[in-house]
Amino acid sequence: MTIIINPGSGAIPAAGNGWTNTYEQAEKHAREWRDRMTADGIRDVTLELPGADPDGDGRWRFSFRHDVTGMTVYLDTHGIDDWRAYEKQRIFSARVYWNGDSSGEPQVEDWAADGFEVVKTYRPTATEGNP
Repeated sequence: MTIIINPGSGAIPAAGNGWTNTYEQAEKHAREWRDRMTADGIRDVTLELPGADPDGDGRWRFSFRHDVTGMTVYLDTHGIDDWRAYEKQRIFSARVYWNGDSSGEPQVEDWAADGFEVVKTYRPTATEGNP
């Protein structure tokens, strides 16, 4: 039997040899999450800025609010600018937490509120000759 323990990553310093952990990079990372959600068909989600480092551990929290349901989901992320340099100096990789889960991914169900249900539909994509 093998037991795997998720150690998390602990606090993330502001800098190390060849890398930094900045708010600006964390905000860029959060914007990339929002753009990926949009590309994956999750619409009507607003990234609320600015983010904050509520625990003072070098991981910034960003809020994503659904414009229709009003529900909010959180992304706790780092602002590491050079992964290779960071990983050479750390035993464990920095974790990113979506909705409190280090292996979570955005799902449209994350924004379901009382009185709302998720409805998924299909429609043709725009192609040449079919706007």
